[in-house]
Amino acid sequence: MDTSPSAQTHEKGYDDPIGDLLPYASVDSNWWYWIAAPIVLFVLSLVGGSLFFVGFLFDLFFTGGLLSFGAALLFGGFAALVGLVISVLFPVAVYVDARALSDAPESSWSPDPVLYGLVALAGVVLTAFTVSVPFGIYYLYRRHTAVGTP
Repeated sequence: MDTSPSAQTHEKGYDDPIGDLLPYASVDSNWWYWIAAPIVLFVLSLVGGSLFFVGFLFDLFFTGGLLSFGAALLFGGFAALVGLVISVLFPVAVYVDARALSDAPESSWSPDPVLYGLVALAGVVLTAFTVSVPFGIYYLYRRHTAVGTP
């Protein structure tokens, strides 16, 4: 009998179309950090945007707006790079972590990795993280009640 991880996943009640392309993780892995990343990015964007707006008003009235333009280019480029990394890793992390939870006997929650991975991918591609923040909060809450972390 084949006891490889890909053969074991078919016994769990879901098809694993990704197979061995992505790593297999345990429930104790840190893939959930990438699931929390859009939430952290959202909070930091709200705080940073508010601070930038206050700084822009100060800069506009006292220096003519030159400092705000330079800061917007610098931090806007950095935020775009961070957003690109998160947009690639978020759906992958959801899939890998959901597969780990589904395969773990100690987990009381067994999410379908394909469904959750597709929802995460659609949240990133179609809604530009609008769905990713509430989805990430929901997923991390369910994960916490099932295995205790995060």
